[in-house]
Amino acid sequence: MILLAKLGVGVLGTAMVAGAALSSEGFIAVKVHEKVANGTHLTLIVPAALVPATLHFVPKKDLKDAGRDIRPYLPVIDAAIPALEDCPDGVLVEVRDPGEHVLIQKIGGSVVIDVKDHEDIVHVSVPLRAAQSSIHQIAEANEMM
Repeated sequence: MILLAKLGVGVLGTAMVAGAALSSEGFIAVKVHEKVANGTHLTLIVPAALVPATLHFVPKKDLKDAGRDIRPYLPVIDAAIPALEDCPDGVLVEVRDPGEHVLIQKIGGSVVIDVKDHEDIVHVSVPLRAAQSSIHQIAEANEMM
């Protein structure tokens, strides 16, 4: 009976450590609402730590163009992301047009993008740290070819 209890504690402890590791970088949230009849209503929340791991499974040839295009901007990205992490929360960009509204803001350690127009409502939240590591991984795909 004690062996079974130890095994249970071990499994529970492993699950807790795995959950903590997955959520350590935060979560990417995507919500899409199409305002048409039978439109898409999608809510997706994924641990941000899964993105770099998933990129390992993308064929390098599929990332080649993106990697080549993003490499010149890596110094700017590497300077901007830590600066964004240190700055206070607030609106970064807001665009209002008749029937459209785009809002990009920093909330906590994430960049949040909200878009509303006649047809759709889209919400995307990405942790800054996860974005930086993923961008570097994509850029390195070009070097490995």
